[in-house]
Amino acid sequence: ALAAAAPAAAEAPATASETAVLARTVAGEPDDRRPLARLRGPLCLVVAATDQDFARTVAKRIVANAQAAGIRTRSAGCTANALVNFTDNPRGQMQAVRDDGRKLFRRMSEKEIDTALAARDPAYVFQAVEQSPVFGFQDGWPAGGGWTTENSFLRAPENLLSTMVVVDSSAISGLSPVQLADYVTLRLLAPTGEVAAADPAAPQTILSLFAMPETAPSEMTRFDRTYLRTLYKMPRTAFAEEVLAETARVAAK
Repeated sequence: ALAAAAPAAAEAPATASETAVLARTVAGEPDDRRPLARLRGPLCLVVAATDQDFARTVAKRIVANAQAAGIRTRSAGCTANALVNFTDNPRGQMQAVRDDGRKLFRRMSEKEIDTALAARDPAYVFQAVEQSPVFGFQDGWPAGGGWTTENSFLRAPENLLSTMVVVDSSAISGLSPVQLADYVTLRLLAPTGEVAAADPAAPQTILSLFAMPETAPSEMTRFDRTYLRTLYKMPRTAFAEEVLAETARVAAK
């Protein structure tokens, strides 16, 4: 049950345009002409919760999801770059850490921290992102030509240096460890947005878990997995519009 099983069944979007809209919704309506942030190095994960068995179950599932998406992983002895914490009063704790001036939020702007703390879902996502220099046109953008010949400073890869999801443990009753791990996987490893229950995309993604807990998918959907896999398969210099177009194309098959 811990492995990344076949995606949950869901009605496929009826048209190509609906699939494209779903892609933008899941990705959080990103800027079209900027690369999407992703981990550059292997995933080194820490999951914290009062129930240690629950934490281990969630961690194993997240790692399995990452590996299924082609993301390299490490275990013992690595320096954590991804943290998941299930805790009481997460907003208050995060605000206290911020007020204390600790380096937990380094490389995040005040606006980005405010946005994270204002989340509607009882899950708070903090991602420290840094642009790579484009000198030499590396990482999928070779100077001699390759998948694209557009030489634009906008194609500077966005590196996810560290990523953290803090979940309100009082809001997870009735949700399965698989649902929670799959929701956290997307929020942790990719740019995402919150999905409202009234959104037409809600039945198509695990991101609707807290908005519609009684009818949300039982695990990551085929579309969710397609997005995560495509993000890490495409060149790091690919624009968001290119990643999402490829996601929609593959998902529509």
